[in-house]
Amino acid sequence: MTEPSRGKHRKGRIAQVPGSAEPAGRHIHHHRGPWDSEEAPRDGRLRLDLGSVQLPVPPNTKLVCEPDPSGPLRAVHAMLPEGRLTVSAFAAPRTGGLWGELIEELATQLQAEGATIRRDRGEWGRELVARNGDVVARVVAAEGPRWLLRGVGTGPAVHALALHGMLREMMRGTVVVRSPDPLPARSLLPLEVPEDVPEVFRESLFQSLPTRPRQITSPDGPVIPMMLPQRSDPGTSPGRS
Repeated sequence: MTEPSRGKHRKGRIAQVPGSAEPAGRHIHHHRGPWDSEEAPRDGRLRLDLGSVQLPVPPNTKLVCEPDPSGPLRAVHAMLPEGRLTVSAFAAPRTGGLWGELIEELATQLQAEGATIRRDRGEWGRELVARNGDVVARVVAAEGPRWLLRGVGTGPAVHALALHGMLREMMRGTVVVRSPDPLPARSLLPLEVPEDVPEVFRESLFQSLPTRPRQITSPDGPVIPMMLPQRSDPGTSPGRS
């Protein structure tokens, strides 16, 4: 088994988040998470530290890396009996509003590929549900300070309700660590796999996921692009001042 190229390793694979139980300056939709690293609660919850995201991992989960062809990680997927969960963080403009653009772009793309689309509304706002045959994908997003956290839950329609509940729970518990570096809006925030991954996840996490480029679902389901389309003049998402 070949370990994917992961760039810089991180020490301390489990993060216990600092902060206070009542973070100051939180956004109204962050009252239950996801959390910015500067506002995260001291809840004692264990999270897998992947650099830009600190991810709570559901029980009975296998973690699988998806490397980009150029080497860095594209995603870390949580594989469950009910389907797959993927939570990713992207650079966003200081003014917010990125998800309003992305959800319509994604809906247009998936409809062109033959998926049936339904728009929904959840605890963080607008959501997208795509169905192709018996496979359903729900895409949700929450925006924070210069970042957007997107979650995708994909699996058989018979498990959709349970899987999408797990997706929301994972999103609520995720902490986003936005670097101080200016980044183009829509850029995937870097992921780094720690060296000391817990034994229960190590074997599955260090596998390469053999998917086609830009694909995070099985070929018979809706194809959700992992990387966001870039504009010709994307501007930057500045770091913290």
